[in-house]
Amino acid sequence: MNRSSIPRKPLRASLLGIFSTMLLITTTLAASSANYAIPWSQLGASGGEGRTSTNYRLDSTIGLPANGVGSSTHYVARLGYVPVQGAILTSTPSETPGGPTDTPRPTHTPVPTETPGGPTDTPTITPAPTNTPSGPTSTPGLPTDTPPPATDTPLPTATPTDCANPFTDVGGDVFYGAIHYLYCRSVVNGTGATTFNPSGQSTRAQFAKVVVLGFGLTLTTPPHGQDFTDVPPSYFAYTFIETGFIGGILNGFDPATCQSAGAVPPCYLPNRAITRGQITKLVVNAAHYILVTPGTQTFSDVPPSNVFYIAIETAHAHGVINGYPDGTFQPNANVRRDAMCQIVFKAVTSP
Repeated sequence: MNRSSIPRKPLRASLLGIFSTMLLITTTLAASSANYAIPWSQLGASGGEGRTSTNYRLDSTIGLPANGVGSSTHYVARLGYVPVQGAILTSTPSETPGGPTDTPRPTHTPVPTETPGGPTDTPTITPAPTNTPSGPTSTPGLPTDTPPPATDTPLPTATPTDCANPFTDVGGDVFYGAIHYLYCRSVVNGTGATTFNPSGQSTRAQFAKVVVLGFGLTLTTPPHGQDFTDVPPSYFAYTFIETGFIGGILNGFDPATCQSAGAVPPCYLPNRAITRGQITKLVVNAAHYILVTPGTQTFSDVPPSNVFYIAIETAHAHGVINGYPDGTFQPNANVRRDAMCQIVFKAVTSP
């Protein structure tokens, strides 16, 4: 057969179909991975008679069927070519010139919700004011440490929040409030289970205990042993006397006084009755008041030359002590147990 008699156009069309089928199979195999790159510029037919490649686009990693147009949930790939018969099959032009880019696809931004607390045009509902008063009421509150007026009027009796009163001999005492206040705070004790003996004399040892506990001093004992020959560690008030002495609140007596009392200096004479002048000085020391010296003495029997003059004037200026109706203070008089409680109570509750 003469080679020139073989039709060339059907042969060319057949070869072109075989090429297109192989090209699609190659695309399918290369697109089966989730991460790949295909140089699409190499897929166009160039140099052939009238066969050109047009518009290739890969939108996903998915294989194409053999009909030239393939799609999946996310991707589309289209193939176009020009056969020799002149019927042109082209892919749908992409609206994105130049093929896919790395620009992320738009996401669905959620519509803002009416989150409570955000600014809205709806006015909030303000609760209407009630008739309950916001300020102080007349209902008695818890007891405070505010000192009562400096008078000789008996203080109020115990409130339900205080401890029970075990003493049967202080009910009508003018200083009952001070006794009760200190007893409930374990500052003072009775002389018996139900007695306090308010008219009994207060000793120097008893007062050392009351002033140290009343002012909340930290209990201290000296490492070198007792400071006073008549206050051994076995004495009931040893720790309180040593604490007061170390804290600069109290002192012992001079050698002459110790010897006259039959004690070896240095002595404290713990069982001796304490006087009004002595107790006033100890309270002023414990309270750390700024000392006051008036231009004119307050009490007729406490002149500036008195050893307790400044302490007495200072305590009087703070409302801690008062004198007698005749204008005297009687600094050398012994202190009763109820009066001792009153002086300490006023000192620990007064500024």
